[in-house]
Amino acid sequence: MRTRTRKIAALCAGALAYLAILYRFLSYTERNRMHAGPYLLFAGVALLIGFLLALGEAKSRSRIAGYVVLGTWIGLSIVIAIDTAEDPTNHNLLPFEYIYMGVLACPAYLGAALAGAVDRVVRGNPPPLT
Repeated sequence: MRTRTRKIAALCAGALAYLAILYRFLSYTERNRMHAGPYLLFAGVALLIGFLLALGEAKSRSRIAGYVVLGTWIGLSIVIAIDTAEDPTNHNLLPFEYIYMGVLACPAYLGAALAGAVDRVVRGNPPPLT
């Protein structure tokens, strides 16, 4: 798979993961009352997306993970547009939502790093243990 294709797939996967796991067509107040479970699930899915899309990539693994985060922000932007059209007083702490979702999507970088380690082991050039 080409690098450009992987980046586009990461962008789409990040947005779809956000919409499928955290948005789920719930109202703004219902999403505010969610427990930690869906957020942890989203972080795990971000890690998995970063791992799978960076596996076998020789370069730009971190960019692929960055596109997962960017896709998450795109999904969040779509939801914010829907929510503010319904009630303009929603999302009073808007900048912090982007920071929060960016942090939740950051395990994609760990997944990309793990993919790099797996690639080195498969090629017979394991990473140093120290």
